[in-house]
Amino acid sequence: MKRGDIIIATVLVVALAWFGISAWTGKDNNEHGSHAHIMVDGKHYETVALTDEEQDIEIRTARGYNKLRVSRGGIEMIESDCPDKLCIGFGHVHDVNDTIVCLPNRIFVEITGPDTGEGVDAFVS
Repeated sequence: MKRGDIIIATVLVVALAWFGISAWTGKDNNEHGSHAHIMVDGKHYETVALTDEEQDIEIRTARGYNKLRVSRGGIEMIESDCPDKLCIGFGHVHDVNDTIVCLPNRIFVEITGPDTGEGVDAFVS
């Protein structure tokens, strides 16, 4: 191996180690104070901090019943009496701007948090 090859290999190993450590430690949104904003029938219902501590939120309205669970730094819909149950299919959401929507019961959940600068810069048509 030549001297240039060794330098390139060293730079690559350092770069891979840097990215590997960054990915391993991760930028978890809940460390920065992410919240779930819950809207019912277009009105603010509750804002919940997304923590690792498990917490259930029951929502009973004239339109129906839903149950949300906060856990593992995210939130998920675990029960609903709506006919299609699509809201349960959203699964566990935890990233900023993720949503859960139950149209029949008019429930909208959106994850908010600090802007990490890792989003779409622009849309081009």
